[in-house]
Amino acid sequence: MEPPPLKFMNLEPFVDPAARDPSTKLPLDGIAFDIFTMPQETLITYGEAAPVLHSFGGVKIVRLSHNLVLKYGRSVLASEGETMKYAATNFPGARLPNVYQCFNIDFPSYFGVKGSLVMDYVDGRCLDSCWDHLSPELQKNIAAQLAAMVQELQSVRLSSPVVIGGGISRGAWFSDYGAGPFITKEGFEKWLNWKLALSKYCNYAAMDVPDINYQDFVLIHGDLSPRNLILDTDNQVWLIDWGCAGVYPAIFEAASLKHQPHFPSFAQLLLPLIYNNANEMAQLEACQYGIHREPLSLPPERRAP
Repeated sequence: MEPPPLKFMNLEPFVDPAARDPSTKLPLDGIAFDIFTMPQETLITYGEAAPVLHSFGGVKIVRLSHNLVLKYGRSVLASEGETMKYAATNFPGARLPNVYQCFNIDFPSYFGVKGSLVMDYVDGRCLDSCWDHLSPELQKNIAAQLAAMVQELQSVRLSSPVVIGGGISRGAWFSDYGAGPFITKEGFEKWLNWKLALSKYCNYAAMDVPDINYQDFVLIHGDLSPRNLILDTDNQVWLIDWGCAGVYPAIFEAASLKHQPHFPSFAQLLLPLIYNNANEMAQLEACQYGIHREPLSLPPERRAP
């Protein structure tokens, strides 16, 4: 039995047109500075005066200069920047912005902090604004570019899951609340098998779905969607928004892609080009009810006394 479908509200982000206007005087334009050593308080002050490229929920991205942006907010964590640094260092074929600073400051929010990332501005079109109007040839080329990057990210196999930089796991397969933190293969599988057991108990998964046992873990982006991709003037694709990234089973990348709700044609092109084991996909999908409808239920050994 399939779990009830999730409903998505059609909300629009706020964008200030001045942020993309070449004539706009930006806060750091004309100022001599070292972005690696600029104090955090100074960066935040400049950020508050900068025009907004994108603001939605607990995330704001502002234009500090013609070359730099600041991403910050209560839904941003420094671990995103640490993951991007790791990806840029270890996987040179993956196109993503360079990160110069990433930090958390205490803040009364769900995570207890508000994160900030200073990184390169990538000039181009966000694919969610143009995907449906691109030629089939360019769409296929974009899918091929992404597949090559995904395959490179998955070329290094590790023995346990991890959020680079620390913290809880976030993304489509960890509920709106996040999950973890996970530091061992065994702990990760116990949590996921508990979600599978809940789904079976509530008749949202077949009783014969076997327990999950992953052989290894790889770096995944975790939210491949046109809204997180920039197409530059040379038709090269850039990966942005690494907030859901981490070291997880490879099938998590395909599962997140398959279940992104707004661009089915994008998923149909890319899914056949990346790791997508049918049995592993079915196992993970069988856990949906437990993950999304019972997000705070934990295995007995992980419950607080």
